[in-house]
Amino acid sequence: MKKQTALFLGGLVVVILGYYLTHYAKPNVQVNNKTCPVSGQNVNHTDTYVHNGKEYRLCSDQCKESLSKNPGKYLGD
Repeated sequence: MKKQTALFLGGLVVVILGYYLTHYAKPNVQVNNKTCPVSGQNVNHTDTYVHNGKEYRLCSDQCKESLSKNPGKYLGD
């Protein structure tokens, strides 16, 4: 009986999570910037940073670290 209850509850969680993700979760909007907002260099299409639902492309991991510390400085928020 305990195993059936656990399976039922697990399935219920999966159904609720699936419903939430398809109806309420908003995907990030890709900004598709060609230059890094931190350094002004060309982006590398590998490093990204999400801020307020917008995904910005960056030129390096170092710029990602700088941006995460102070996004308002570089993104004008």
